Amino acid sequence: MVPTAILAMTEQHLGPLISGDEITIALRRRKSKDQHKTVSAANKKLIAEKVEVEQKDGWRVAKKNAKSTRMVKPKPADEQLEDEIWSMLAQMGFKEMSKGRSFTIAVEDGLEPRQIDVFAKDDETAIVVECTQREEPGKKSMSNLIEKIRAIREPVFKSIRSFYGHKVKLKVKHVIATRNIVWGEADLAKCKEAQITVITDGEIDYYNLLVRHLKQASRYQFLAHLFGGQKIDGLSRQVVATRGKMGGETFYTFLIHPDDLLKIAYVGHKASRDIENLDTYQRMLQPLRLKKIAEYINDGGKFPTNIVINLKTGKKSALKFDVIESFENETLGKLSLPTNYASAWIIDGQHRLYGYAYARAIGGFSQDSSMMPVLAYENLPAEKEMNLFIDINSKQVKVSTRLLVELYADLHWKSPDSEEALQALLSRIASRLNSDRISPLHDRMVVSGKKKTQFRCLTQTSIRDGLDAAKLMGTLNKGAIIPGPLSTGNSEAYDANLKKGISVISECLRMFAKEMPSHWKVGDGPGGYLCTNIGIRALLHVIKDVGDHIRQKDGSDLYLLGADESFAEIRPYLQALVEYFKGASAQEIQAFRRMGSSLKLVRDQAYGMEAQIQAKFPDFKPVGLQDYQNSRDEEGTAHAGAKVLKIQKKLFEHVVGTLKGHFGTDGKKW
Repeated sequence: MVPTAILAMTEQHLGPLISGDEITIALRRRKSKDQHKTVSAANKKLIAEKVEVEQKDGWRVAKKNAKSTRMVKPKPADEQLEDEIWSMLAQMGFKEMSKGRSFTIAVEDGLEPRQIDVFAKDDETAIVVECTQREEPGKKSMSNLIEKIRAIREPVFKSIRSFYGHKVKLKVKHVIATRNIVWGEADLAKCKEAQITVITDGEIDYYNLLVRHLKQASRYQFLAHLFGGQKIDGLSRQVVATRGKMGGETFYTFLIHPDDLLKIAYVGHKASRDIENLDTYQRMLQPLRLKKIAEYINDGGKFPTNIVINLKTGKKSALKFDVIESFENETLGKLSLPTNYASAWIIDGQHRLYGYAYARAIGGFSQDSSMMPVLAYENLPAEKEMNLFIDINSKQVKVSTRLLVELYADLHWKSPDSEEALQALLSRIASRLNSDRISPLHDRMVVSGKKKTQFRCLTQTSIRDGLDAAKLMGTLNKGAIIPGPLSTGNSEAYDANLKKGISVISECLRMFAKEMPSHWKVGDGPGGYLCTNIGIRALLHVIKDVGDHIRQKDGSDLYLLGADESFAEIRPYLQALVEYFKGASAQEIQAFRRMGSSLKLVRDQAYGMEAQIQAKFPDFKPVGLQDYQNSRDEEGTAHAGAKVLKIQKKLFEHVVGTLKGHFGTDGKKW
């Protein structure tokens, strides 16, 4: 409850406010899309007459009682949206909320306080929301509302900070929530300039669903959206930790209160707020399991195993670690955790961590009574993070690798981190090549529920790694993505890059599938090579080198062309390779497969293929091919020399043996 002294100030500065059980009571009413009233009178006839009058005003009978009638009608559109946003924030666990529809904040001395649709506050932040919607979807100018917010922004923020005291150091944010409104680019630009966050239909639906999944922990995902990249003083935390190295990567181990970790943990980047993506995550983060863990926690249960996380501090900063004492291979000290939301990606332990949020929702959990052990990496590169995430969860939680590849791609889709965004793109391409029915790799990858066979012998992780090694979709340079030949040239055009990459790769591989159908269907069975993990990865290298050759020869960057045009440029070179394989003997094809599966040996297989293309296109000279051919010549010469020596030795032994057999062992006789 808000103290009486504060309530007296509220009338002047900010209010009315509610907290605790009052929020719970108000939530029951505000969650409903209908408004209710009870009609009563001295007798049934009078009740019926009153009901008839109310029905003409849009009310309908919900329930008839002996001495009254319960009636309902839909809330007005503007009230529905306000109540939806209010309910969403209340369920997220904000500790103080605006009461009713008469909440106001003082803006200036001598002026009436400004009415605010929704207000919510927790320990670190305060959110001011204005709501507006249309009956039917359509465009609407938001300029007037934006200008009104800009005019009162500073006075409103000043009133909030004055009311709660400047020692609290609250971060305050203005939000505009809309339904059925198509925003114009100019209005969105004005909001960005004025630091006003806009949430529309899809994002409101996303956060409502996230509340169902993560309960009050969803608040921190929402706040990461609002305050992404900003330092939040209230998040400042120090823990006693040990620092060491594992696999060349820095890691820390420490104990932490679940609430403190929940504040900085995240399930998806602020750019990835999509219902479909959240549904993917839901397939891993199971509500029933969360509920059971919550019950276990509330019964006093503890978890002795580490939560594994990746702490991200940005490209130009590192975690602050004050050394206390050093040992042989580790250091004891005080670790300062990041002071911004969404800075800790949960690699392993999602159920355990978010189980605490569920435990609070069903009552019983107290932060003071629980600590959890954490193993934290520092700025683990995206590729290593993804492989660790997939490796741990596919084995410990028995989640399919396919789902984990999908999941990582979904949750890092459109990430502001270039490396994560690129890895997510490669993962999604690998997944779609298997799932798209028109893809030559459709149903060729081993996924959950389907056993490996000669035909289904590929893996999504191998194809993704092949795409990464070949650099077909781009390379990283100083935190930026340099376009690859199969990209569109715009690193932020994620959907367009995905579409073009899948299209060109599919058409290239379809050439082999169509002209060598028997071989393609064999997979990794006897005699098979092209439709195996190493075969596909080698072909991806070839496609990349062909793209580079086209640029050097004609000055045509494939990333500037559409998918059909890019494939048309690549096709003649791959056709030469198709013709070679069609005419090659089984021994010649298997010579490629027998070379091995390491990164270098797969690259050598690609060079072997490129030598066949060069036979038809002499000017095709990819970097590294000549060195490969020279090394093969040297190997061939050495191999031939060894064979000659072996033959000479055998001839010598044969001749001497024959002479001894005919003339005896006395060498003087022969």
